[in-house]
Amino acid sequence: MRRYSSHILVLSAALLGACVSPSRTPRELATNSTETFTAEQIARSGFTNAWDFLRARARRYDFYEDRYGRPRGIKTRRGRSTINMAGSDMPMILIDGARLSDFTALRDLPADAISSIELMSGITGTAAQGTNAAAGVIYIHTWEASGG
Repeated sequence: MRRYSSHILVLSAALLGACVSPSRTPRELATNSTETFTAEQIARSGFTNAWDFLRARARRYDFYEDRYGRPRGIKTRRGRSTINMAGSDMPMILIDGARLSDFTALRDLPADAISSIELMSGITGTAAQGTNAAAGVIYIHTWEASGG
């Protein structure tokens, strides 16, 4: 029994060493897992609403619409071998800090009302919002809330 547990410790240490790069700090790793789009980038894109912009620029997610083009869902792209729990593949979406539950609101949010959009990976999202954000977080900040 003791021999078995020592193998687990060696394997765990090897896995941790493989996952953490000695040349990058945890802050740099967290920064790289967040992608931010500014108001200028959103305006230059030519998209008229948040849904269309995200569908084109948020490549870490798959976007689903019904046959009439209405938003129905967003899911994180995962590899074939990834273990997936029910409902854990949908990112948390926050508009000015309020959690969004209806994806059609993204179609109704004009692009010129958005001051920035932040896409956080699952690890960074979980650190910021808890375990309900395991698939990542999409923060949308509007001009109205930022006072601009």
